[in-house]
Amino acid sequence: MKSRARIVLISLISILTLANLSLAAEYPAKTVTIINPNAPGGGHDVAARAFATVAEKMLGQPFVVVNKAGASTMLGMTAVAQSAPDGYTLGMDSTTTTNALAWEIANGRKPPITRDDLLPVGGLSVNVPLVIVPYNSPWKTMTDMAKDLKARPNQYAFCSGGLYGGTHLPAEVLLQAIGTKARHVPHKGGGPCLAAVVGEHVHFSTQWAGTSIPLAQGKKVRILAVQGDERMKSIPEVPTIKEEGVDAEWIQWLGISVPRKTPAPLAAQIKAMVKKVAQDAAFNKILESQGAEARYMNSEEVEKFIKEESAVVAKIYTSLLAEEKSKK
Repeated sequence: MKSRARIVLISLISILTLANLSLAAEYPAKTVTIINPNAPGGGHDVAARAFATVAEKMLGQPFVVVNKAGASTMLGMTAVAQSAPDGYTLGMDSTTTTNALAWEIANGRKPPITRDDLLPVGGLSVNVPLVIVPYNSPWKTMTDMAKDLKARPNQYAFCSGGLYGGTHLPAEVLLQAIGTKARHVPHKGGGPCLAAVVGEHVHFSTQWAGTSIPLAQGKKVRILAVQGDERMKSIPEVPTIKEEGVDAEWIQWLGISVPRKTPAPLAAQIKAMVKKVAQDAAFNKILESQGAEARYMNSEEVEKFIKEESAVVAKIYTSLLAEEKSKK
């Protein structure tokens, strides 16, 4: 009986393995859905639709983008994580999701999913903040700014597009690296914050390239540093923050993830597809038109990146929440 049961078990495993290999070999055989966990019209939406267009041309199957915004990407990425692991639901994953997960945990709440529920199959681009000041600011270099911020804690003000959001966190990383504090003035969106910098109502901000560079070209703001690990092609004259002696790199990534339980042969097919799209010149041009830097990362590189950024974000949120609690 034991021998018979063993034969049946081996047969079942063989059938499942062959089914997975067959699924991978045929992929995609029907419409692929890309869930964008952000609102329509934003940079992630543009990237998702560009990815869909290029992938459709390459593979001959429809790729449809579905926007499922809500709860700081949690709504959409939960739908991705809980979808069938068959390769027909992809998610536009990003640092925003990492931040949302870290925020829930820092507040003592259990998020609906964890990073263990998602498998990154490739990074497409990075978005790097720029340290900007009013055009007439006395600070001409990042070194000047860091020196004054260090010497006068809480005497200078910076703005962001929202409390604990995408342009708040890089500023906090910057201040922690310098070893100082500054007054935070949160706004409802990036536009009002940029207006505050231009109008000299605050002393500095960390803002995205797509909106900052045109203002710098119009002599409305000055860019002191790129808060990434390398200079930007669009502004090669601007040094990185590390070149200016401040170890405060902050990079936001954008890529594709699938359910973690996706079979390995199928996941390999999806990874190859993502890499091919990520290397398409027309696709990269669209990404860069949104102020992002096209930068492909393989699955392992994205996993490593997420692990590192999760630790940094958790530390920042814990520090900010403790500070807020102490004021009450």
